[in-house]
Amino acid sequence: MIPIGKEFYHLDSVDSTNNFAAKLINDQICQNSAVILADEQSAGKGQMGNTWESAAAANLLSSFVWKPDNLSVTDQSKISWMISLSVHKLLLRLGIDASIKWPNDIYVGSKKIAGILIENQLEGNHISWVIAGIGLNVNQCQFETTNATSVQLVTGTTFRIKTILNELTDIINGYLRQWNTIEDSLKSDYESLLYQKGQQAVFLDTHGEFEGEILGVQDDGRLQIKVSNELRFYSLKEIQFCSK
Repeated sequence: MIPIGKEFYHLDSVDSTNNFAAKLINDQICQNSAVILADEQSAGKGQMGNTWESAAAANLLSSFVWKPDNLSVTDQSKISWMISLSVHKLLLRLGIDASIKWPNDIYVGSKKIAGILIENQLEGNHISWVIAGIGLNVNQCQFETTNATSVQLVTGTTFRIKTILNELTDIINGYLRQWNTIEDSLKSDYESLLYQKGQQAVFLDTHGEFEGEILGVQDDGRLQIKVSNELRFYSLKEIQFCSK
């Protein structure tokens, strides 16, 4: 596999780095792997149609694009786990211990520091392209929302965005190079970092609020929650985390 980052695009402004990546693929410009970095996004995308708030040139706004080697559609959860683990490992290198709020938001304590949006393109039963959008709050210190934080707020240090990007690219490439030996451990590694795992927490589903305990995830990525003596399984958009 060609290492991610052989093709590099640095944009002053774009609607979304994931949209830009999809256009590269559609126009057959991206041959195998690319990294897109934007200083500013006018319509950054998050999970479930949410937008991603970011001050211009203060944070990592990026997408990683590659063509997998014979990955099944059933491996989509593994891609998500690997990207989440990559961001967690990046933060550890910066001296920050974080957790993963299902499915793939990255939290420091009770505050969000990074978000991930993976948009795979499929051909039949295989993943033809992976587009992994990653937004990491790096040097921004003021947010409209109260539950956001940044690398600078946690560490007191200002970082060069390009340095952060290079570190993350190196980590993702490391996972991809070792894919055949690490893919079976991705699920357990991911579960060990789940936000609120093993704690009683409050959630919201179509029936209303309830208390339960996160046990882990299924192979298909669904969240597994124990409610009294009942096991429940939730896909994206079927459940929300609530503040206690």
